[in-house]
Amino acid sequence: MSRLALRAAALLAVAGLTLAACGNDKSAAPGLRAVKGVAADLFKRGKSDAPPAVLTRAQLAGFNTPMLMAEVKTANVLLYLVPFGQNGGVETWATSDDRTLSFRDGVLVATRGLGPDIMQAEVPSRAQLAAGRGSHGRAYYYLDGNDKIRRQSWSCTLSDRGVETIAVVGMQHTTRHVVETCTGEGGEMTNEYWFEGGGYVRKSKELIMPEWGYAEVSRVVDKP
Repeated sequence: MSRLALRAAALLAVAGLTLAACGNDKSAAPGLRAVKGVAADLFKRGKSDAPPAVLTRAQLAGFNTPMLMAEVKTANVLLYLVPFGQNGGVETWATSDDRTLSFRDGVLVATRGLGPDIMQAEVPSRAQLAAGRGSHGRAYYYLDGNDKIRRQSWSCTLSDRGVETIAVVGMQHTTRHVVETCTGEGGEMTNEYWFEGGGYVRKSKELIMPEWGYAEVSRVVDKP
């Protein structure tokens, strides 16, 4: 194990203790500020061809706050995110350097700090997706080069691929795999969801934007 990974794990453990101490506080920002600077140890971006370092299950075991792992393979980005705040039905998760992913009922609706970002989105509910059948619409809103909002619409259908066992950082999970196939002015896209325990999203692969690719998001720490 590299010294870099060990340092990241140790700092994450400290962050977990800090965030846990916040209890039900509406903002986890103080906990995030405690681990400023850890981002360089947790993700790599840019010209390097080396894959980002993934924390081990043993390292994650020392972290007592729920955590997501998000990977954008086309950009060689790996992020670890903890709960940041909630606004209505939208829950936001953040990295130590303020990159965020926001979900409505487990479905991605916004990103910040990734470069090309989803400003907001119209998406199906988790229950619709978990049903594994039917059709629905989607819409993403992006900022263009002139700082104007651009809307991109999709028509989607669902298919249930059945039971699938997946590994999430060394831990096996029995899931039901649902695939969402969409067409629109941006071409075609395929989102995927792995539901556990009837409707819990253990893992998803969702489009950020056609020109940039997909974010694969996994729940790696479940502790409340």
